Amino acid sequence: MKNTSFYNSSLDGLTIHDVNHFGIKTSDWKNSIFRYFFGNYGINSNVEKESSLNLIIEKIFAILLLVVFFPVMLCIALVNKVSSKGDILYKQVRIGKGGKPFNIYKFRSMVMDAEAKTGHTLSWSGDPRITKFGYFLRKSHLDELPQLFNVLLGDMSFVGPRPERPEFTSIYESEIENYVDRSYVRPGITGLAQIALMYDATAEEKLKYDLMYIGFKESWLLNSLIVFYTAKKMAFMQSNVEII
Repeated sequence: MKNTSFYNSSLDGLTIHDVNHFGIKTSDWKNSIFRYFFGNYGINSNVEKESSLNLIIEKIFAILLLVVFFPVMLCIALVNKVSSKGDILYKQVRIGKGGKPFNIYKFRSMVMDAEAKTGHTLSWSGDPRITKFGYFLRKSHLDELPQLFNVLLGDMSFVGPRPERPEFTSIYESEIENYVDRSYVRPGITGLAQIALMYDATAEEKLKYDLMYIGFKESWLLNSLIVFYTAKKMAFMQSNVEII
């Protein structure tokens, strides 16, 4: 099984330019801010350390955003209920920090019992199981808003590797080297991979950016950049924001 860890103390202070493992050079970044950040900031290999202050701040922000987005969430709930049969919310088991399973919450964007005939499978371009309103929710990423409750519950952070389903996690951890490192941190509503890559990027491609983020996860600058470009991606309904 390829479940060895990538992070160790020998990486402390190194930039991604010094580490070939990522397969991404500093010069690859089109965005000058990301290029500066990854060219000058050093890796912190103590990836399992978690700031209590950051957790408190995240929960406060989650409450504030729930208040701000309540009218939007209410409208989505009403349209979802009227436009297609089924529940308003959708919950699914995902794998979190330390390999702990938890229920992730989303606005339902597919027909009810979507996997009754297909079994466990990832969504694909033109997936007929997605409802008409669901296409809009996914394109705008508004279906992710209920995950603010996951942040409140402590299952997720605003930024981090996206949580995967246990059926796929077990496969990826056995086939992809260092995939298990994703479980060192809380999964996020958004992440570096989500703004750098297309939705249908492979697990291997996403892992490079997840590992890169994990080494710098305590940086307020990097987290702020990811949140900003996620908001831009949502506002303009972009597939990615062409930062690399």
